[in-house]
Amino acid sequence: MHIVQGLIISDRSIGYILDGSKTWEMRSGPTQVRGAIALIHEGKGVVSGVATLANVGWALTPSEMLETRHLHKIPTEMLRSGEVSKWNTPWILTDVRRLATPVLCDHSSGAITWVNLADDVSRAIAAQL
Repeated sequence: MHIVQGLIISDRSIGYILDGSKTWEMRSGPTQVRGAIALIHEGKGVVSGVATLANVGWALTPSEMLETRHLHKIPTEMLRSGEVSKWNTPWILTDVRRLATPVLCDHSSGAITWVNLADDVSRAIAAQL
């Protein structure tokens, strides 16, 4: 499997994704990206796992966000406060796999969502799959 893009995931969310309890990564809008992606641990600069970005849902209302909390794991108090109201679009992840050894991933400063992976990073990920 040759993965060329990585999604930056917050420290709060990546553990839930990697343990399989969070299948929706909430974002502020849709993406056209689909397929195999790397999961990059924000602030650590490492690829911790891989997943398939299978689909993107519609922008959810506040009540829908509360009803689907089991899928995105955003705490109720954060939802009710409005603190995360702009992150209301689910990016649906499947086939999540944690890497046995995280792969160092340099990316340009300012990258907040997507990172184009260097060839050596893609090869190091593929070697573990």
